[in-house]
Amino acid sequence: MMLELPKDLVEEILSRLSATTLKRLQSTCKQWNDIINDREFAGKHFSKAAKQHLVVMMKNFNVHLVSVNVDEIHNDIDPSIKDIGELSLNKPYQVYINGMVHCNGLLLCITKGYTPMVWNPCTGKINWVVEPSRAYDVYDKFAFGYEYKKSCYNFKILRIQYVCGRKTHTYTTHGKEIYDFNSSSWRTLNVTRIWPLISRVVSLKGNAYWFTYEYKEGVRNSSLLSFDFSKEIFGNICVPFQFNGDYLVELSVIRENKLAVLLQRWALEIEIWVTDNIEPNGNGVSWNHFLAVDLGVTIPPISDVFSYAMSFFIDEDNKVGLIWDNNNGVRVHIAGEDYYREIVVGEKGICLPLMCCYIPSLLQI
Repeated sequence: MMLELPKDLVEEILSRLSATTLKRLQSTCKQWNDIINDREFAGKHFSKAAKQHLVVMMKNFNVHLVSVNVDEIHNDIDPSIKDIGELSLNKPYQVYINGMVHCNGLLLCITKGYTPMVWNPCTGKINWVVEPSRAYDVYDKFAFGYEYKKSCYNFKILRIQYVCGRKTHTYTTHGKEIYDFNSSSWRTLNVTRIWPLISRVVSLKGNAYWFTYEYKEGVRNSSLLSFDFSKEIFGNICVPFQFNGDYLVELSVIRENKLAVLLQRWALEIEIWVTDNIEPNGNGVSWNHFLAVDLGVTIPPISDVFSYAMSFFIDEDNKVGLIWDNNNGVRVHIAGEDYYREIVVGEKGICLPLMCCYIPSLLQI
């Protein structure tokens, strides 16, 4: 006879297992299935369970899981980056994904028709977004985050509509909207003008961050912008370096608690900075210098700067940056202060970003 444990004790035990393990255990019994599919338990599980830090890559308009191993590179053992396989959408869904933003195990996916949807690859659940009053457009930019209130996640999408001038080829803001999944509706956001993006949008602790630029007296100036999904306000974040709009900058989220910035000057010099602390209003932000590398002196030397399709993440333990780029095929540049390797992982593609870090979760919209 099987011993029946109190539900509270079962929840406590299950909340300490990984999300992927729980999905495999879901069919064990009805009680476990009910607990694992419970929205309140999913939130409790995400805050308590050990996180699995994985990597996903865009390939042929699909999302692929990738294994990355650089643990022995300083012992003269080559790094390993392998495509494990496609993360398939549940039938009958078959869409082509053109871009994505990760937040707490959920992927905001932008389809080839510029329509956003939210997908949890771990549970397979998909949430489509209600059509806005103004149709989606190729110039639309999206951010993804949440308001955390009374132990519940209220996920939201920020849509910034841009118009590209045919003669000047410059972008101006046409409108800003918020989609609230609790109400399944769009509403206009009345804020000041937002300048065009020059980096990918990332989500950290429910808030969004990206680099933008504006022209002042003919000079292109860049800044790091944030959006607080709880207060629905924008903020400016101080960065620890001086740069202009001609430099390449990119953002990455490290283990869901730090923001990393990569700066590349045209001389093939890259710097990576990582936050110790960051708030969307910019107060109390502090940065640590993580890495500085001159790729012009690597063997073999790199002759081209990275493209604007570039994305990256860092391995803090091995003190290297892994930079994914789209020049002459999808390549991963693994760079440290005294280390450099290059690995080809696929053919040239047009999906952005090329990769992002991913944490499986049971969270629901």
